[in-house]
Amino acid sequence: MNYKLEANWGMNFHQVSEKAKQIATEKSVVVEFEFNGCICLVNSNTNLDWLYRDYCNHWTMEWKQVGADCVAEYSSDVKAELEKRNKLAEEKAEAQRIEYKKKDDAEKLAFTEKTKGVEIEFALKEDWETGKSKNTDGYGACIYEYAEGWAKLMQVEMSNGKALKDIAEKTSHEMGFLGITGFMYGAAVSILSQCWKYGEELRNWHNKEYNHEGEGVVNPAILTVNV
Repeated sequence: MNYKLEANWGMNFHQVSEKAKQIATEKSVVVEFEFNGCICLVNSNTNLDWLYRDYCNHWTMEWKQVGADCVAEYSSDVKAELEKRNKLAEEKAEAQRIEYKKKDDAEKLAFTEKTKGVEIEFALKEDWETGKSKNTDGYGACIYEYAEGWAKLMQVEMSNGKALKDIAEKTSHEMGFLGITGFMYGAAVSILSQCWKYGEELRNWHNKEYNHEGEGVVNPAILTVNV
């Protein structure tokens, strides 16, 4: 019966495997531990570099268990199968990348056409410019780009007679090509609530989505951004 070792939260593979080999050597047993769904076996003679190689390949090869007697070099059959599967995975990833790019390009085009000639309506343009100048890194700049684009999208819809509360959610997803996170979305709401002409209305709508009434902006995540 194998000695079972629990991988503590926060430990990486190398830390766990080294601990497993220490126990295997001291107790003369086979140590078993699970890491990301893969059962790993270690004895006193297990080469941990080869074990890690096998662990990294277990997703590709669909191995449920690796170790304890890892080999220095795979057989020709295993090498051929691994190469074939890696090639298929690369082809699939490339096909997905192309599809994502097509989708992003289509979203960008639709956004550009929809907001052509639209200028964001500010309540406090000076505060906007000050905040934007303090967030020139990629992350902060993307937040401002999203906030500006979202405001324009909402203005287009409102110019056609629609209420903000009816179009805020839909338009918030029309710039998926930017790949914003929950942090960035919350920061954009905060910025617009202070600087945009319809910011207070947006703030109230947003807060109600999280069952909050009162001051401030509910952020689905925590982010500090200079504004």
